[in-house]
Formats: sequence, C-alpha cells, structure tokens
Amino acid sequence: MARVAPAPAAAAPEAAAPEKGSKKKLILILAIVLTVLAAGGAAAFFMLGNASGEGAAEETVEEPVGPPTFVVMDQFVVNLAEPDTTRYLQIGITYEVSGPAQAEEIKNFTPVIRSRILLVLSGKNVGNLTSIEGKQQLMDELVDLARVTIKGDPKDPTRGIRDVHFSSFVIQ
Repeated sequence: MARVAPAPAAAAPEAAAPEKGSKKKLILILAIVLTVLAAGGAAAFFMLGNASGEGAAEETVEEPVGPPTFVVMDQFVVNLAEPDTTRYLQIGITYEVSGPAQAEEIKNFTPVIRSRILLVLSGKNVGNLTSIEGKQQLMDELVDLARVTIKGDPKDPTRGIRDVHFSSFVIQ
C-alpha cells in the first residue's frame, strides 16, 4: 500500500498545476481588461474635460445671446459684370448683429461697408447669382466684408455680426 499512497499525492500536485495556470491566465486577462478600461476612462475624461473647458468658451463667443438686432442697408443697384449685355442687380441687404453696440458700429462704418459691397456686387455676373450656392457664397462674402470692416471685440471672430439677409434680389 505504500506504493498506492504516493500515487494520489503525485496526482494532487498535477491537478493543482492546471488551477494555478488558469488562475494566472484569469489574473492576466483581468489585468488587461482593467488596463483597457482605465485607459478608456482616462481618455474620455481628458476629451470631455477639453470639450467642456475650451469648447464652452468658444460656444459662448459664437452663440447668439438674446434677440438679434437688424441693420437695414439702403438698396443697391449695380451693373453686373456681363461681357455682351447690360444687366443690373437690385438688392436689399440687412445685417443681423448681436446687439445695439454692433448695430452702431455698422452705422458708423456704413460708407466703407457700402463701398466694399458695391465693389463685390459689380464683380458678379448672372451665372454667379442665379444658383443657391452662388447666393450663399455672396452672403458669406458680405458677412466677412462687414466683419473685417468694423472693429468689434478682437476676441470674438464674428465681431458681433451673425448673418446677412436679402430683403430683395432682382436681376434685370
């Protein structure tokens, strides 16, 4: 019987060996999962931290606060840049600004803004102005033109000018 007793004792260490190996694998997998979760959590924390910190500052600058103020410009009538014919554009332009201070800035710079608008409009042709994309491009140009003309807050890239609207648009 002495020989039988050592056999189960030898079998017991063999049975314990697979458990230690599987425990090591389980601990290794658990460590990898925890590392991935920690890295993902850290990445989310920094990304959300930057979005709420820096993004919030940008949004407060660009987001309109309160009702807009509108500045109506006098009607414009210009010759279009058509090579073979004489074509006219009659257009009404209204600027949408953040408030009375920006409206006053537009009014103070009206001669400069009108002059620049006339130069932009007289360089257009019927092909530029008949499509929606062409009109949208003109609107973008007019907004940019006003933004570079008025002084406004240098920290605010919009300079308080939200948009431009056409009150009339006639090509003859």
